[in-house]
Amino acid sequence: MSRLLTALLIIPLALLLAACPARPRPLHQPQAIIADGAYTHEKSGMTFPIAVGEFHRTGIQQYDQDGLDVSVGYNLSDDRRQIIATIYVYPAPPHISIGSSPETVASVRAYLSKQEFEARKREALQPRPGARLIEDTDITIPVGGTIRTGRMATFEYDENFLGKKQSLRSHLCIFNFVGGKWVIKFRISYPRHLEVTREIDSILQGVPWNVPQN
Repeated sequence: MSRLLTALLIIPLALLLAACPARPRPLHQPQAIIADGAYTHEKSGMTFPIAVGEFHRTGIQQYDQDGLDVSVGYNLSDDRRQIIATIYVYPAPPHISIGSSPETVASVRAYLSKQEFEARKREALQPRPGARLIEDTDITIPVGGTIRTGRMATFEYDENFLGKKQSLRSHLCIFNFVGGKWVIKFRISYPRHLEVTREIDSILQGVPWNVPQN
């Protein structure tokens, strides 16, 4: 990034962050949420059904005191395929946009989205010294008639998976500022030798994104 572009971004970024809202207050331990049917995350409006295609919901976790930061797990496991997917919903990086032009807001959100994605990549790589980043690319998916744009990183590493050490492939997909306020993050992992493009598409596109637009 050039010095001029950095300077142009720093000024509006400082203004937008000056009165940023409170961030989630973490719990000491994640707390399980029990839901018999479809679970709706009250804060964002995201809905998580019991099943998405061939995936079955395995659990729901809350990470903060106010219910802003949650995850929902889905598994697909049969004689041929073993895939673990976790979907996270949490507040987007803080900013305010009162008095800012749409162009300034878009620039700041793009900058914050890149920072968020890089932080989550480091979070995935640091506990796995042998992990390799094999792809880092933009991603677009159709959800409910709307094209959603995000970023995807793909890793390969060896790790214990479903009771035994295996060579895995894992995707990190992040969509920032959904509804103007939320991050939707997917982690999808499976044995590296499997070809599961169709199954990955089904979990990415099959969860309703019932987040009000802002």
